[in-house]
Amino acid sequence: METSGIYWVTPPEAMIENIERYGERVLIAVQAVAAYVGQEMANQGRLNAPWEDRTGNARSGLFYAVDGFDLETITGQVSSDAAQLNTDGVTVSGSRDELVIAFSHTVFYGKFLELSNGGRYAIIMSTIQQHLPQLEKMLNDLFDG
Repeated sequence: METSGIYWVTPPEAMIENIERYGERVLIAVQAVAAYVGQEMANQGRLNAPWEDRTGNARSGLFYAVDGFDLETITGQVSSDAAQLNTDGVTVSGSRDELVIAFSHTVFYGKFLELSNGGRYAIIMSTIQQHLPQLEKMLNDLFDG
């Protein structure tokens, strides 16, 4: 009894290369989603910040950064004046296996806006919390689609 048909044989080296390339694309897609949500957080934070911004530096100094997966870091834009006021910034880095989204102030007095007056002027954590469902949905859509 003879069977007929088309047989596709892929050498193991080609399969490994294709799987690795697919893995890289997945990481880039996750990074792109993180950067999109990071920009959304920066936009919303600047729009909804509850303080009176006399110089514009605090508002324009809200920024996001996405780092990790051994990919190039993506950093949101801030005004040059706000960037010059960043005297005590902390850098958080991702790793080969971890992607970090940071959302923070660049101005040195950002910590006082977040912590003083019982947190009345805080914008960072509330903005992050508001965007977590969007981030989760976008990542789920990325992998379910």
